[in-house]
Amino acid sequence: MNRPDRFACALAALVFLVACDGAGSDVQLVAKAKTLLDKQDLGGAVIQLKNALAKNPNSAPARLLLGQALLKGGDPLAALIELRRAQEAEATDSQVMPEIARALLASGEASKLIAQLGQATLPDAGANADLKTSLATAHALQGNVDPARVALAAALQAVPGYAPAIVVQARLDAAAGDIDGALLQLDAALAREAGNEGAGLLKGEILLRARNQPAAALESYRAVRAVHPESIAAHTAVVNVLIQLNRLAEAKTDFEQLKARAPRHPDTQFLQAQFAFNDKDFLASREITDRLLAAMPDNLRVLLLAGAAEYRMAHYTLAEGLLGRAVKVAPKLPTARHLMAQTFLRDGLPDKALEVLQPLLETPAADATSLALAGEAYLQAGDSQRSEAAFRRALKLAPEDARLRTSLAVAQLGRGDSAAALTQLQAIARDDSGTQADQVLVSARLRQKDFLGALLAIDGLDKKLPAQAFPLTLRGQVLAQQGDLAGAAASFDKALLKEPKHFAAVTGLAMLDFNAGKPELARQRYLALIKADAKDFRPRMALAELDTRLGAPDPAIVALLREAIKADPTQAEPHLALIDRLLSSGDGQGAQVAAQDATAVLPNDLIVMDALGRAQLSAGDAQRAVSTFKKLASLQPKNALHQVRLADAFIAGKDAAAAAQALRQALEIQPDNLMAQRGLALLAVADKRPQDGVAIARSIQQRLPKEAVGFALEGELAERGKNWGAAAAAYRAALQRRATSDLAIRLHGNLVAAGAGAEADRLAADWAKHHPQDAAFIYYLGDRAAAARDWPRAEAQYRAVFALQPRNGVALNNVAWLLATQRKPGAVATAEQANALLPERAQLLDTLALAQESENQLPKAIETMKRAVELDLKDPMLKLRLARLFIKQGDKSAARKELESLSRLGTGFAGQPEVTALLKALG
Repeated sequence: MNRPDRFACALAALVFLVACDGAGSDVQLVAKAKTLLDKQDLGGAVIQLKNALAKNPNSAPARLLLGQALLKGGDPLAALIELRRAQEAEATDSQVMPEIARALLASGEASKLIAQLGQATLPDAGANADLKTSLATAHALQGNVDPARVALAAALQAVPGYAPAIVVQARLDAAAGDIDGALLQLDAALAREAGNEGAGLLKGEILLRARNQPAAALESYRAVRAVHPESIAAHTAVVNVLIQLNRLAEAKTDFEQLKARAPRHPDTQFLQAQFAFNDKDFLASREITDRLLAAMPDNLRVLLLAGAAEYRMAHYTLAEGLLGRAVKVAPKLPTARHLMAQTFLRDGLPDKALEVLQPLLETPAADATSLALAGEAYLQAGDSQRSEAAFRRALKLAPEDARLRTSLAVAQLGRGDSAAALTQLQAIARDDSGTQADQVLVSARLRQKDFLGALLAIDGLDKKLPAQAFPLTLRGQVLAQQGDLAGAAASFDKALLKEPKHFAAVTGLAMLDFNAGKPELARQRYLALIKADAKDFRPRMALAELDTRLGAPDPAIVALLREAIKADPTQAEPHLALIDRLLSSGDGQGAQVAAQDATAVLPNDLIVMDALGRAQLSAGDAQRAVSTFKKLASLQPKNALHQVRLADAFIAGKDAAAAAQALRQALEIQPDNLMAQRGLALLAVADKRPQDGVAIARSIQQRLPKEAVGFALEGELAERGKNWGAAAAAYRAALQRRATSDLAIRLHGNLVAAGAGAEADRLAADWAKHHPQDAAFIYYLGDRAAAARDWPRAEAQYRAVFALQPRNGVALNNVAWLLATQRKPGAVATAEQANALLPERAQLLDTLALAQESENQLPKAIETMKRAVELDLKDPMLKLRLARLFIKQGDKSAARKELESLSRLGTGFAGQPEVTALLKALG
């Protein structure tokens, strides 16, 4: 820009100082720095100026030049410090204020510039024009057009034809829609001064964004760069346009030139962050923007890029924070609000999305993007009517936008107008080269069980994506749903010919193998995928799920999940699977450690944070769990689940009053939250106020009379009060509304407890008649028979379960235990079969050892029991049974060793009296 050279004023002061001080070493250093600045050697100039200030800390010219050099070098915060010191050292306002204004702009502090310098007027005309132009820019950045034009008028009054002011004026005209007028002003400025930096840059921006002429924009940017090779903005603009034109090799070449010229300049670093973002290296992009934000905490473009990176990494809470700061910096900027609304939508917060969009929606000229996002928010909130209205308004502004037309069809599906929606989707899929409508059409057809229609839609998708595996994989999934397993396998195989590492196709084939009784073949498919791509966590996750279904022991599954985490530590899914697995196996301490590890890698992931709280609860660390859930509640104050979890933590810490308060807070957020209502009802019973708990249950019944939940809760409350008859009546009412195994089991148990054995038997017979495949209920009856020592009946029930579920090793293990207990033949063979189904399980090996003992295979029983102890060192009863076997074998020394280790457990072990008796007997 052709602004008055502030260095001239500093140099005039130097002449006087040199005349007065012949030695003048600090003055000579300042003069040398000025020469270096003229040569664009910013680094050398800064060194000379710092040396000068070491000799004379109060040198106003040195402070002023150092501030200018730092500002040119892209360090506005450091520049501000030096410029303020120059002001304190009595540099004139005309010398320093325009530079301070520019530094505030560069650091993203437009509001501070307006507050601090908005009323200032400088005696020097050039300096005043400079200051007023910066002030106009600050107002424009905040969307305050009228004050910006007032400031521009003052600048042009001070210096008529002042090019920087004309550039800002042209920007305002372009923003108001007067593109032609803006370009005329810029061309006039460029005619007066060929290569004017500000005019050339803005002309390129308008050609690029308003006229969609990237080639012409590139020409304008290159013209600026030719005249001003030191212009970082020109270099940056050239690289950005080359990226947009997909001329990536040229872009990277030009970027390397920029890095060589100014490697530490914020624009260079920002562009590097953009490159990382475009390459989907969002973590690297965020690391760079972190550094930039440390120096420029309110820089708009850095906040937007940082927020976008967090969004792409699914760190929605952090993205919301960054984008919220961007909205505060530029409250009228649509881009910031659009990104923030998208983040809220991905986080499942449609109300917040609508709130942030509201200022854009209230204007008569609401843009299509704002309306489309509002449509998505209404759809997510379940208001398909408003969603459809928003999409229709958006379509009026962009009638050819296929994505909007597709979204409108989705809204129509949401309100039940499937015929019109499907017709619309078919038309879009036929006419549009994109695939969104095709995919929505496939999903809609599948929801209607219209498999033929879905396959026809997939045909269209396949034609648009001939090189991709996705359509063939989708076809395979549909064919598998239809029962055409051969066709499904063939389609998956074709998909893998196109993309050999396509995970969904491999999973499709693996599931076909598993269901065909070929689990090892399914495992081999995942192992091959792991070998092909060591950094893909998904095959290890799938293998862990497969092995779980095959009955693999917890340590083996945990090892696979740890390998999945090692493959890609940044993914939350394997961390969460490991935590849940450890929790389900009762290893609360291990789960807490795993959750802490996950939090260290993913500190802003709220689901991981929730898992940490649950793990802390399981480990008995209620105080830390309270802190974790409080933090979650503060981050997402409108999420009722966090308050429910917080109540659980308070209950674990025996703070019932705080738990009740948290549950009431959950109900304020979500009045019909059933978990919170259940929690308050249970607290009422615990507080000896059963009538209050029942009142809550009955209020649920009134609101949801056709649902089982309110009646089941009343039954649970009565059961806790040992009011078996009332519990049975409530469970019967619940069962009439929803026939589930759990409710049938609860009703049966309460009938037995109430002494209504005949009625319980009738229920069991009736349930078995109408639900003959309900293995859970049959298993429950087996447990009741075993508890009553009715061995034959228990055995019959467990065998019935195994007949329904041939891979149920636990049911077969129970049969083996019953055979061994009754000294019936076949106990060992049955136990061995159970262990083959569920290998390396301590409890199943315990049963096998009992069976071997019952069939007089004592040495084998001891070896089996040793292995059981190795697998579960936390169960002292296993050691006690091993000691009994040693005693039976006559190995007193080995028995004593086991018993003495048990004796050291003290009274905390329930079997201690037997341990004492056995040790005494051994002498």
